[in-house]
Amino acid sequence: MLRLRPACDIGRPSTVAAVRALLRHAGDAKEVSFAFGRIVQYPWISTALARQASASVCWDIGADRPYDGHENRYVAAALRGMPEFTALFPDWQIAGVSVEKVLIRPASELSLPVGVPIPPTARLPYDAIVWVYLKKP
Repeated sequence: MLRLRPACDIGRPSTVAAVRALLRHAGDAKEVSFAFGRIVQYPWISTALARQASASVCWDIGADRPYDGHENRYVAAALRGMPEFTALFPDWQIAGVSVEKVLIRPASELSLPVGVPIPPTARLPYDAIVWVYLKKP
């Protein structure tokens, strides 16, 4: 198991460098478990998640939850589908994403692009505890 536990919020370049450095420690392993901790510590991932939910046909803006299933499952699927997230793991395949304790917040309190066509009171996911399970292709 590899763990990334930043002491402060980190940006995308720092996250990419840290993930790649940790993956070098995997050596010849065919599978690894990668613990991110709370994704709110990675503001670029948190913002990408909220942005994705704001435009998703799977997130019910009126009910503040996914149309189908639990928030944990929604966030796991959203992360697996985000190119900016999956690009963190070159030379690896994402075998699974485990999520727990999803937090949601009103859109007006999130860093969303100007002009996002959703009500400012709509609540979107922005944080969760995340583990990624990787395997060599």
